[in-house]
Amino acid sequence: MATPPSELRWNDCTFCGDAVSPTAKICPTCGQAQGTPAERAALGKTRRTRRRVALLRTLRILVVVGIAGGIGYAIISAEISGPTTFPDPLTGSWTLSVQPGGWGLIAGNITGEDYIVGNFSVEAPVAADVVVLIFNSTEFAVFYLHETAQTTVPPYTNVSSSRLVFAAPYTDEFFFVFENPYPVVANITEKIFVTTTYETNVVLG
Repeated sequence: MATPPSELRWNDCTFCGDAVSPTAKICPTCGQAQGTPAERAALGKTRRTRRRVALLRTLRILVVVGIAGGIGYAIISAEISGPTTFPDPLTGSWTLSVQPGGWGLIAGNITGEDYIVGNFSVEAPVAADVVVLIFNSTEFAVFYLHETAQTTVPPYTNVSSSRLVFAAPYTDEFFFVFENPYPVVANITEKIFVTTTYETNVVLG
């Protein structure tokens, strides 16, 4: 009398070591032919097969442990080091050389409610005036085409030096334009020194 399938014992695949159903003809993992239950049982008892299955199981455990360890290390390293930081384009110092009737600029992305603080001054000629205009990305494109553009905040006019404070009303790329107000015939090239720092409005707990 044949043994009912429900009473047959599951075996290990003699090639990859995975569990194989007693009625399966091939291993569902590696595709190795399995033979009859009796053949599998007999082959599974050989020393060589037992060693191969044990080695495969050990290797699998090592792989799983290695992957889990790598993920854990990555998570812990990220928690310890904190978020990646990048130099902000609006933190630094610049010296702009601006031809008469021309302009120079610094620009960068600002998150809404964050702000820029700094100073600017005309180093040469001493006490020469400069006009400072601050545009968002849309209005700067208009300004660049020599059309009438709307500044984000009132411009700095008739000053040779001043403290610079700008709070971004929304997230955008902002352009700080330093304009030489003198006509071309005046032949006055301005050397303008600018220093700014990006300040975040987020309070870290």
